[in-house]
Amino acid sequence: MKNSVGHWNSPPFKNAIHILLVLLYASLICLHLIPFITPLHCNGDPSPNCCRYNYVMKKFNTQSVSRSFCSGPVRIAFVGAWSTGKTSIINALLGHSYSTAQVDPAPTTDKFICLALGSPYSDPIRSDDYEMRKNCDLMGHIKDITHNVCGKTQQNVLDVADRNSEFKDFVFFDTPGFQSDYANDCTYQSFYSQIIDKMDFIYVVWDVNHGKIDHQFASFFEDKAHGKDYEMIYNRYEEANSNMAFLNQQYGRMAKGHELLSEGYILKVHENTTANAEHYLDDLLMLRSKILSVNQTVHDNRKISMKENLIRHRDMITGFDSLRKLKILDRMVQGDLNIHSKPKRSFLSHFGMEL
Repeated sequence: MKNSVGHWNSPPFKNAIHILLVLLYASLICLHLIPFITPLHCNGDPSPNCCRYNYVMKKFNTQSVSRSFCSGPVRIAFVGAWSTGKTSIINALLGHSYSTAQVDPAPTTDKFICLALGSPYSDPIRSDDYEMRKNCDLMGHIKDITHNVCGKTQQNVLDVADRNSEFKDFVFFDTPGFQSDYANDCTYQSFYSQIIDKMDFIYVVWDVNHGKIDHQFASFFEDKAHGKDYEMIYNRYEEANSNMAFLNQQYGRMAKGHELLSEGYILKVHENTTANAEHYLDDLLMLRSKILSVNQTVHDNRKISMKENLIRHRDMITGFDSLRKLKILDRMVQGDLNIHSKPKRSFLSHFGMEL
C-alpha cells in the first residue's frame, strides 16, 4: 500500500510473525520425521545393526556390543578357578603353546588374553596390524565399560596373534583363574562379568583338585543356560578318581534348576600321561568338534541375544530422543533381528529411513 506521498509503506510487522510460524511448523515437522531417520553415524557403518542397537541402548552401557559383534569371528572363552588347566587346554587345541602362554602348577595366566587365530605370525598383535587387531576389539570395548563402571580400567589385557588355521574363524579368550579376592576388585569383577556376558560360548574348566566354584563366579552364570551358553570341562579326569557328586554339588551353584551332570554327558579331558594318551587324544578330538559346531548357530544366537535385550529394556527407554529409539527398536525386533523372517527393505531404507 502507498502512503500520501506515493511511496510504498514498509511491510507490516505481522509478516515477521508469519516467518516465525513457518519456521516453527518446519521444526515440528522435523521433530516428527526424526524418529523415522536412522542416526547419521550408522549410515554406511560396516555393522549397522550393532550401531543402531548401541544407539538404542546408549543409557545401558553394560549392554552395548562391540562393532565386530554382528559379523565378527566366533568368541570362545575358557574360564574357571586358578590352575584348572585352561591355558593347557587351549595349547592342546592349537597343537602348540601360544606365544605368551604360561603353564605352571601355580596360578600363571595373570592377564585377560584375546587370541586371534589364523594370523601369519604368532606373537602379540602388532600395533599396525589392524586386520588382526579388529578381531580383538571386544577387549577395548570391555575396558571402556569397566572404566564407566569402576572409574578406572583393567590394565592386564593382551591381544595375541597365532598361526593356527583350524580355528581361523574363532577368537579364543584365556582368562586369569577366578579367585575370591576378585570380588573386592571392581575392575576384575567387571571385566570377568563382561567377558562371560559377551561370549558366544564359554567353557568352564573344572578340576577336582581345585574344585570349589566361587559364589561370585557362579553368579555370572545366573542368566546362562548349560549346553546353550556354556559347557563344563572335567579336566585331568581319571575314572578311578572321578567325583561327579562333588562336581554336581559345585555345579548346583551355577545351575538354575536341579539338572545333574553325568559322566556320559560331560566333556572330559583325561590327564595327559602315558597311561591316558589314547583317551587324552580322543577327548581333544571331541572338544575340537564341539567348538567347531558352535560356528553353525552363533550369528543367529547373537541376533536372539540382542533382540531379548531390546525387549527387556524397552520400557526403561526415556528422554528427548526416546520416540526415535523406540521406533528403531521396534524395527529391529520385528525385522532385522527376527531370525524367522527375511528383513524387509523398502526403497526409502537406502536413505536411512526407519519404516
